[in-house]
Amino acid sequence: MLARVWRKKHDRRNAFRVLIDYVTRAEAEREPEVESLTNCLSLDTAHAEMLAVAHRSALVRGPALHIVISWREGEQPETRQALEAGRAALDALGMPPEQHQYVIAIHRDTDNVHLHVVVNRVSLVTGRAVHPGLSHLKLDRCMRGLELAQGWQRDRGPYVVVEREGQPVVERSLVRGPQQHRMPARARDLEVFGGMESVLTYARGAPLRDALAALDAPGAMWQDVHEALARHGLELRLKGRGLAVCVKDDVGLTPVKASSVHPRLAHGRLETALGAWVEPSRIIRVLDARRRYIEREVGELPSDLGEEHAQMRAQLRVRYNIESAQARSALETAQTNLRRHHKAEHQAMLKRHREVRERIRASALPGAERKAASSVAAFTRARELELLFERQIGERAALGKPQSWREWVEMLAARGDEAAILQLCAWARRHPRGRTVQPQPRNWFASVGAQDIDPLPPAKAQVMQNWIWRVDTTTGNVDYERRGERQFTDEGYRIAFGSHDAQLDVMLAGLLLARQKFGRHIDVGGNEHFLERTAMLAALYHVDVRFGDPRLEARRQVLVNERDERERWMREKRERDWLDREPGSVGQTGDSRPQSQRVASQVPGGGADLDPEHGHTTAPER
Repeated sequence: MLARVWRKKHDRRNAFRVLIDYVTRAEAEREPEVESLTNCLSLDTAHAEMLAVAHRSALVRGPALHIVISWREGEQPETRQALEAGRAALDALGMPPEQHQYVIAIHRDTDNVHLHVVVNRVSLVTGRAVHPGLSHLKLDRCMRGLELAQGWQRDRGPYVVVEREGQPVVERSLVRGPQQHRMPARARDLEVFGGMESVLTYARGAPLRDALAALDAPGAMWQDVHEALARHGLELRLKGRGLAVCVKDDVGLTPVKASSVHPRLAHGRLETALGAWVEPSRIIRVLDARRRYIEREVGELPSDLGEEHAQMRAQLRVRYNIESAQARSALETAQTNLRRHHKAEHQAMLKRHREVRERIRASALPGAERKAASSVAAFTRARELELLFERQIGERAALGKPQSWREWVEMLAARGDEAAILQLCAWARRHPRGRTVQPQPRNWFASVGAQDIDPLPPAKAQVMQNWIWRVDTTTGNVDYERRGERQFTDEGYRIAFGSHDAQLDVMLAGLLLARQKFGRHIDVGGNEHFLERTAMLAALYHVDVRFGDPRLEARRQVLVNERDERERWMREKRERDWLDREPGSVGQTGDSRPQSQRVASQVPGGGADLDPEHGHTTAPER
């Protein structure tokens, strides 16, 4: 379990409202999957109650405190256990739940179940604010205790569980340096809460291995280390009295301490091994990197395909930033012009009604009639202004707003854009929010071994040109439809059929798509009827595949041999028919039967036919 105080600046007057709306997802379009609890009168009035108590302390600044507690992936705490963890965290920070107002929300729609606690630092009893210093140490000690009490897997942190006289005890860890694998808070937050690989994790992978190999080489020099890091898009730079590992092409990313990547990369130890500090040469500075740090998922395999997909997603984000900036600029221009036009309309209407009032005042009407005319003019003015404001509000709303990153990606994915589909798949793996659990398909074609394959963009699916396809904007999967019904789905690592008894033409299309995606080696899953028809289709239509199931592959080989034998005898039949049509060739065989019967009698099985519906041979009627 991990916990931390999430520090974010909010306006003092609306901090409670903003945080409570965020953790309870009050503005969600659909019913949020959040379990919430508060010791205030209600969730709707919690922010007002907290603000009223906070006003009792004249010196407090930022009375709202936001705590986040996260469990490991796969751990599913009960509601009782989650609430116990939230209250224990408040006790650890010196804010007993009985004396402080709080709102607790449990989120279960991500890979890691996590808990949000919004608490008022001002006490209900004393009216004084609590200042929870060293909150990261207090919370980490509390988490170790909760792991022991509730039986969760232990996470690394400043505190560890040790055995003392046969009893588990929580103590401050005395281990320092690389054995503890410490990670800065911002990098840890990026990976735990954002699911993205940090610069530190990236540098500790292949770049570190190459840098240490360069250090261990005989006659190692500073330029060797610089070159090893430069091939991965990283660079060593002086920062204060030490060294930092920076991303070469992105100055906006925070550099990491070289010693946090590995102790051997510390400034002092490198100077001891290589001599005084030397800047990287100009050739190394302009060296093309084989790999670069880009936002990729934590645990994503550093394969060539994964690197290519990560690059495509990064380029997609660049495209969005450009188009979004252009859309915002166009929207600001349109809003300025519309605002100017609306102002002119408003002023023109006011001027017109002012002239009407002046004419009424200057008229020779009796007092009662002039007063009545003024009332009618005032009513007409109010009504026309109301209609004007309603129309102007509609015109401003019609301008719309630039699409968000998610909306823009979903729009491109619906058009079949490959990078957008990859981005949807990455989101689905990282944050499975709102995904409904689909029943496991009984029939499917899958890759042998590889599980990191994304759906094939419909434009690249050569055999699916005449099919109707739709992209699921939640998962990135591609559904292929015919006759108004979904026939099968490209889920990336497999082709899953929606029907338990798919038609032969649908199965053949799915098999050819699997051959294009996965190559020759394919796994097949399903009932015996589906397996038999798959082997039959592969043999009948000469599909160059090999099945991972030995029994199914053996059956395919049998059908291929039968097909080859049948085609061989059919070729011989055509040759004999051609000879029979030549002059003087009739009767040379000494058989008075028709040529077709003579050939059929020589074919193994008596001219048996291959039944495409059931995948086996049937004897012809005699």
